[in-house]
Amino acid sequence: MKTDLPLKRLTALRAADLLPLLGTPTAEVVGVETLELPNRSASLDTLLRLRAADGREYLHRIEWQGYADPQLLWRVLGYLAWLGQHRDERPILATIIYLKPTDDTGDTLEQFIDGGAGWRLQIPVVRLWELEPPEAVTSDNLALAVLSPLMRGARPETVVRAAQHVLAHGSPQQQSELLAILSVFAEPLIEPEQFIRLVGKEKLMTSGVLSILAAEMVAEKTAAIEAEKTAALDALDAERVRLLRAIHTLQRIVEDVTLARFPMIPGIRLRDIEAVTDAEQVRQLAEAILRAPDQATVEYLITDAARRAAE
Repeated sequence: MKTDLPLKRLTALRAADLLPLLGTPTAEVVGVETLELPNRSASLDTLLRLRAADGREYLHRIEWQGYADPQLLWRVLGYLAWLGQHRDERPILATIIYLKPTDDTGDTLEQFIDGGAGWRLQIPVVRLWELEPPEAVTSDNLALAVLSPLMRGARPETVVRAAQHVLAHGSPQQQSELLAILSVFAEPLIEPEQFIRLVGKEKLMTSGVLSILAAEMVAEKTAAIEAEKTAALDALDAERVRLLRAIHTLQRIVEDVTLARFPMIPGIRLRDIEAVTDAEQVRQLAEAILRAPDQATVEYLITDAARRAAE
């Protein structure tokens, strides 16, 4: 289940709906930012710029986590350190939202030696499977409704109610994208065809999220095919090198046998042996040389084999 793009879009569309998960339901969303990090191939997205009741603006990083990553807490620590050095807003907060139990790598990063000197970092986490979907799909919070298939005891009926909730309360501008995001999280609970019948194909066809996901899937499939092709070509090249080495060894054996029988044979005839690059032809030439009665016959055999190899 690919969740990065849907979760980023959900944050951009309904950032205020996520504030209860972050423990700041009364804050005001000023903006949702994506920052390009220097010397990195990734960007820092789902960064909320919020305004507290006293008017102070601060930052809150949401780390959506949909796979097990042993380095997650170190990565979040790195993001916070970078923000602390490059942004003036204070405080700088972070919350990890785990999608499923197998993604959960904890909330605490500790570094101690022999129980002595060290430090400890604890980051607030939200475990979606611990939340109740009925509450999500009956509230005015559309983001939680979209996330409800990931919550405790979610069933096909949860998806139906969530979709109906989005259709009833979502703005026309957001409905298609919210339903597309819901369809991603609903995959384990409901067949895609059933979901399409539930919300209408037209609603999903206008979603930019599905278009981007489809493009990403095509790109990934193309990359996988190219990787398989490259691996096959590499294997073929390796086999070709192995075969050439084996043929080269056979050619040296034929040269040694020839010199052992006829030490005075011209060097040019020995070089002609190298023109015979087919393993079976080299083997046949070796047998013929062993049976040849004289040097003239051997020279003819080598010349004839080189000529046939060149044809």
